[in-house]
Amino acid sequence: MDQHDAMAAGGGMSLAAFDRVQHALYGAVGRDEAWPGVVRVIAEAFDASVACWCSTDAEAPQEQSFYAAWNLPEDLRRAYQDHWVQHSPWLHAGMAQGVFVQGRVLRGTDLVPAPALRQTRFYREYMALYPVEHMLTAVVSDGSVPGLAPPMILNLFRRPGQPDFDLRDIERLHLLFPHLLRAFDLHWVTRRLQEQVGLLHRFLDALDFGVVMLDPAARVLYANHGARAMVEAPRWARWLGSLPAHVAAHDPLGRLVHACARGQGGGAVLGDGAAELLALALPIEDKREGGSGTAQPGACMLLLTRHAHAPSAVSDFVMRIFGLSPAEGRLLPPLLRGSAPTEIAAELGVKISTVRSQLSSIFAKTGATRQQDLIRLLGSVPPIQLPPP
Repeated sequence: MDQHDAMAAGGGMSLAAFDRVQHALYGAVGRDEAWPGVVRVIAEAFDASVACWCSTDAEAPQEQSFYAAWNLPEDLRRAYQDHWVQHSPWLHAGMAQGVFVQGRVLRGTDLVPAPALRQTRFYREYMALYPVEHMLTAVVSDGSVPGLAPPMILNLFRRPGQPDFDLRDIERLHLLFPHLLRAFDLHWVTRRLQEQVGLLHRFLDALDFGVVMLDPAARVLYANHGARAMVEAPRWARWLGSLPAHVAAHDPLGRLVHACARGQGGGAVLGDGAAELLALALPIEDKREGGSGTAQPGACMLLLTRHAHAPSAVSDFVMRIFGLSPAEGRLLPPLLRGSAPTEIAAELGVKISTVRSQLSSIFAKTGATRQQDLIRLLGSVPPIQLPPP
């Protein structure tokens, strides 16, 4: 008997209602704002008047205490988080009995008998405000798996005049449980990834040079604030072509980027006079094997900066890739500006012999033979490799 047949045999929930719950659950993955709708759909399927998806952790942040709720006023949510969570007889009984284990489904009366519940301040001063009396709960997660969902339960409530949840309700919630768990775990992992990507984007936006990530077809996957500012400046339009959407083969950057898609890093100077741009293209190699059994290049990271004002961050990036020493790295900005060795020595306050020695080391490490070759020979930059999955 599959889940649909079992649901029909259990009674009380139609196949259409079961499908609506599934659709709502998986449609909410990665969308915090969609979970109140999920709770509403589940509540309607179980004829519940109030429902919430909340934490069993009394120290949980406000946004997790009631992760999502339906038909529960904001003032009651806040009152629970600020005060009543410490006085919930259901929560205390569940903790004492050790029943908050992932996969458990139980009724409030299994934890605290109805007559005893009605004698508590929690019932008289808090629950009576809903009003609710009967509860059915599913322990969606107990927080035992690192990286997945924190301790979370689904609570369904009925009003005092409604019948208590019965064994058929417990059975139906058991049948739904694999979907509750799978959807919320997927949601939580997606949510964490979204937070990490957001943090990375904020970091890249703080850089004072452009960073553009492109897929194998040279379509832009991401452009930081510096790159978007360059694209919006009319004086750069001629050189940046069809950015930020993509890089076409006929754009000035086209040859560089499309070579990068074939695994060939490189550099180029675009423009003329004070409007020159320095572009570095670095292939990103995927170490996961393709059909040929070899690593698959394709994605590209493009760094953009004004050639005459290359920031130290770009020099640091190149220095790390080629394994240059800090002393050698100091020569990169004037080298990329085209300064002569004597000018570099005067600028840095060192002997000309020191500059020549360090230049020899830089050329040896980069494979360049002349200062003029340095940018062109950045094609020897090794690809940035992703870690294996």
